[in-house]
Amino acid sequence: MRNKTYQIVITGLFLFFILFPLFQQITGVVPEPRLQEKRRLTPVPALVLGSLVSGSFQTQFDRFMNDNYGLRAWMVMINNQIDISVFHVTQ
Repeated sequence: MRNKTYQIVITGLFLFFILFPLFQQITGVVPEPRLQEKRRLTPVPALVLGSLVSGSFQTQFDRFMNDNYGLRAWMVMINNQIDISVFHVTQ
């Protein structure tokens, strides 16, 4: 019984951590800070039949998702803080 409870809790936590960024991206429930980046974020690609057939849409959409997934700003800030506090490294 106890082992089954641990399995359910671990599975629930795993699903929460995997699905919460998607939930955040859809709803925007957690306010995200704006990052000051030295580059432009990739805009939403236009869905055109030619780009879909050639495969360029998939590449552009992948870049867009990498720049705009849920909780990205928080994850970047936490990663930077760990780099500075633990490893004494700045980029």
